[in-house]
Amino acid sequence: MEASRVVVMRGIVENLRTVQGSLLRLEVVVLLSALILAALVLYGSANRRSSDKLLRGAMWMAYSLSYVVVSYAVGIIQDGPFRGETFVLWAAALLLIQASAYAAPVHSRRDVDQRKKLLLQHVLQTGLVLWLIVNATGRNASYRAAIWAFWALNVLKTAAKIGEMIQSSRPDLSVRVVAEYMDVEEVLASDQRYDPVTMQGYKYIFHGEEAMLPACHHDGGRLATDEMLSLSDGKLVTIDQVYKWIDQEPYTEVEKDRARDFCLAFALFKLLKRRFCGYVPAEAGTEKARDLVLTGLIHAGVTGPDAAFRVVDAELAFLYDFFYTRNIVLVGAKTYICIAVAVAGITMWTAFFGALGPGYHRPRVGVRDLDRSVTVLVVAITAGLEVFQAVAGFASNWRYVKTVYRCVRDGRPWSNRRRGHLWWKESISPPVTKYWEDKLGQYVLLKRFHRRPLNLLSWLTLYLVEPRRQGQKRGRRKPLPVQLKRAVLVHLKNSRCRLTNGVAALRKHGLLRQLAWACRFPKITDQILVWHVVTTRCDWASGRHRRGDTTLADVGGEHRIIATKLSNYCAYLVAFVPEMLPDPSYTAEQIFDTAVQQARHHLGDRRTPSSILAKLEDMEDDARAHPEGLESGGVHERAGSTTVIERAALLGAQFRAAVLDDAQRWEVLAEFWTELVLFLAPSDNVDIHAEMLGAGGEFMTQLWALLGHAGVLERPVGHASATMGEWGDQ
Repeated sequence: MEASRVVVMRGIVENLRTVQGSLLRLEVVVLLSALILAALVLYGSANRRSSDKLLRGAMWMAYSLSYVVVSYAVGIIQDGPFRGETFVLWAAALLLIQASAYAAPVHSRRDVDQRKKLLLQHVLQTGLVLWLIVNATGRNASYRAAIWAFWALNVLKTAAKIGEMIQSSRPDLSVRVVAEYMDVEEVLASDQRYDPVTMQGYKYIFHGEEAMLPACHHDGGRLATDEMLSLSDGKLVTIDQVYKWIDQEPYTEVEKDRARDFCLAFALFKLLKRRFCGYVPAEAGTEKARDLVLTGLIHAGVTGPDAAFRVVDAELAFLYDFFYTRNIVLVGAKTYICIAVAVAGITMWTAFFGALGPGYHRPRVGVRDLDRSVTVLVVAITAGLEVFQAVAGFASNWRYVKTVYRCVRDGRPWSNRRRGHLWWKESISPPVTKYWEDKLGQYVLLKRFHRRPLNLLSWLTLYLVEPRRQGQKRGRRKPLPVQLKRAVLVHLKNSRCRLTNGVAALRKHGLLRQLAWACRFPKITDQILVWHVVTTRCDWASGRHRRGDTTLADVGGEHRIIATKLSNYCAYLVAFVPEMLPDPSYTAEQIFDTAVQQARHHLGDRRTPSSILAKLEDMEDDARAHPEGLESGGVHERAGSTTVIERAALLGAQFRAAVLDDAQRWEVLAEFWTELVLFLAPSDNVDIHAEMLGAGGEFMTQLWALLGHAGVLERPVGHASATMGEWGDQ
């Protein structure tokens, strides 16, 4: 029996070494390559919304592997007796699909540098395929036409990517223009009373700053106001002009409101770019900037009260495109259609006349008609992807902005825009696109503290894959509730952008005197984890054995949903994205690792919520018996003598004793976490926000951008002591 298996395996190996076996390998490799590359192109359209780390890693590995597989296929064609036009057509089609998938799997700015090496490899493959085309044998005119069409279109796309790479490596001088323009924007708008609803008095640049670029090449000095105005005369369009133009258009208020939000998002995107280039916004700290957000964005308009996040979402989408998918070749819609129609026509011609018509010549070896099937599938995939990209180009955000800019600059109504500019789109509203997946990362310390990762993948990849730490387990992200976003906006508006670390919520409910010590930890990470454990304890104690957000709404209503989601999100940031928090990331990681060990020490092998609750109740009883030294702030003097779990036990006991009503507890916790998450948002670490945009985006980045436009760039210094002066009022 064993001998027969060996004979069979040996026969299979020998068959693969024959010409027929080589052809079969080539056909399998070509189909596999086409499917992998097609998946990458389709994935690229939703790349911005993807936060699945495993999927992103798999796509990047597939992208890197695709170059090896395509090279392998080309090598088989070159070395073997496969010089016919059929096999060269396969190589040209794979080359074109690979050019389309060029930018698909980029998730960080480090990947952009890696992409340059792959682009060089693609250029070499283009030259090699040209050599195969020149030396191809056969008389199939349909195949020959398709080969040259695919190869030429690949050259055009590759040239565009090279131009994109060259431009992205140069400094963006338009950022300097915008920064220096905003230094004098207040002077330019001094003759008007500003109104954040109509944007009157807001001379923020919408588009056309390229007209002022020649002045940047002189002596490197600052641009004079008069020079700016003279260079930009008739070309620069500001956001107040756009709003005035939209108001004059004969469309519904819903359509015009969405157009205003989208155009404002583009203007704010240009302002946000300054942060990534080291410029300090000139409007920071001004009433005008604060009113832009509190009145201009946070309002109950005809499209709902979520305009602020809608604007920020579109703004961050522009920023993502700027960092990861910048494309300098913005051809017209008709050009996209012509390309798609041409490729689709060539595909039909190739399929029906080349592969199925009288001009077809069957190879002398191989499975009968298998090459026909491979040819039809490969060219069909190629044409389908070209049509898909053409349709996707119709909904381009950049195309819409460019069309609006030209209409405002030339004084044209939307209905009379130039031919070729979104000619099919009658409504003035922007393309309807879901920019981000609108989800929150969640982490519960009391659920995951016993997690001991094996990190086999890290060992196998020689630590190219970052190992997970003790207690870490990244779960699925949860949908971001609408009521949570609205609660954040309401608090931001009511507080007039005055940030505190939770003491305002405690003061409002008369709890500051008893619980002030829990807002005075030396590190904000300690405060997050202590209040997170307390919130989890309240959640479990409120009957959390049932699952789902409908259960959350039964006990505590929306307040419970808001408190638990934000609590788990802040804990997620501590565990997985500590760079977004105020404390140094190394310090936050140490505090988290210590908290995991402390939880294991106190909770032992307890796994169920009921057993953990029972242990916490015992610790609360002990904390009530020995509260001295904690309430008076002695916890800071006795560093290491108490743990996160012990502090949470004392805080939970005090909190439950001070607030007896369960619904009121959730109201306090919801307001506390809403206040705290806004307090955490300001940061000067712009790199982490850019990195997380490439990983699907973070809610904290939305808050960071929103506060930045309100002029809040940093949190108050000495937040705890600065807000404790009113204790006597309690």
